[in-house]
Amino acid sequence: MPALLRSILVAGGLIQASCASTIPTKGVFGPDLDLESYCTNSDPQGGTLPCQEGFGSCEVKKGKTCPASDKTTSGRTIGYYQASNSRDRLCNKISPSDIVTTPTDVAPQGYSHLYFAFASIDPVSFAIAPADDADIPLYTEFTALRSRGLETWIAVGGFDFSDADKATHGTWSSLVASPSNRAAFISSLVTFMNQYGFQGVDLDWEYPVDPARGGEPDDTANLVLLVQEMRAAFGTTFGISMTLAPDYWYLRYFDAKAMESSVDFYGFMAYDLHGYWDQDVKTLGSVVRGQADIRDIGNDTLPLWFDELDASKINFGIALYGRGYTLSDPSCNDLLCPFSGPSKPGTCTNSEGVMSLIEIEQLIVDKGITPTYLPEAMMKQITWDDQWIGYDDADTIEAKRSWADAQCFGGTMAWSVDFYSGEGR
Repeated sequence: MPALLRSILVAGGLIQASCASTIPTKGVFGPDLDLESYCTNSDPQGGTLPCQEGFGSCEVKKGKTCPASDKTTSGRTIGYYQASNSRDRLCNKISPSDIVTTPTDVAPQGYSHLYFAFASIDPVSFAIAPADDADIPLYTEFTALRSRGLETWIAVGGFDFSDADKATHGTWSSLVASPSNRAAFISSLVTFMNQYGFQGVDLDWEYPVDPARGGEPDDTANLVLLVQEMRAAFGTTFGISMTLAPDYWYLRYFDAKAMESSVDFYGFMAYDLHGYWDQDVKTLGSVVRGQADIRDIGNDTLPLWFDELDASKINFGIALYGRGYTLSDPSCNDLLCPFSGPSKPGTCTNSEGVMSLIEIEQLIVDKGITPTYLPEAMMKQITWDDQWIGYDDADTIEAKRSWADAQCFGGTMAWSVDFYSGEGR
């Protein structure tokens, strides 16, 4: 059982218990867990806090801290590139050659790694396949960006890959379930990376075990086997990274500690924590919340430290886009105000509830909007008419990078560079 299953959130940290399996997962991070039933102080004067009588002691587990001046996140700056933007957007289409790889206000050091998102997997042969045939000519245009200080990797999977209406809904689970399927995937991946010049692979499985996402109970252990076999096959020729879910509900099924020695690094998706989908979550409801509120991020990182992961191998997620809502009452236009649905689509991205940073900055100019900085959330918001958008820009990204430095994160990863790479086409 992954250590992430063996935790209870309390103020200031996590209770780590040697009575691992006696603590129920129901109620973790929620108000319905009666903590006193599971952690009682049988020795008030001695200060001992056993988990349950006869099952050993508990301790509050916190992560390592570093001086922010150490700038630990400067070790890596990763940027994802959404290939689909070049065919789906109405404007501001960014091809690989348009990507700004040099230092910018949101990436002061430029990028050390670029990830092409996404390649797919054939659900029968388990060979790497293009997500769209239009991506094929983009591969070499993308890997042509590589240089001494910039690596180009392929990202495999993605959220849509495991949607219930896709032929690939259960492909990840089937792939990892047998040695022959894993071997077919690894062999195909090596051939693919050699053919197009990719230097590593990012595994983006969203999410193991979850039946709604095509998962199976054995996914956790089988994913460990896949990653270990990939490392054995790759040696030091190709890199391996993996995205980690920001939500404990999904994160608990990644045995990240068991895979830590086989991956070069992890990416922690510190974004998409909230959106208009909150309306379907009883404990959240239809009220405005920021998709990358640092207070939520701080809580969501706690299981990483409970699992004793090496922070230097984790990249902190940065969003180069905002998420928004249509307000129920335009006069209530702040966090926790009610919303009636997603915000209106952006001019180019044309998707409800989301807007690229370049669209947001243009909107601010066009409408003469004055953004509001929310220091406790470490994000900005803009409002106009009945619309609300929460987002990050150069100012808040710098603040979040400093926060991540203090938590000893070894790098950052941005989703995605095509949201902020000039005017495009």
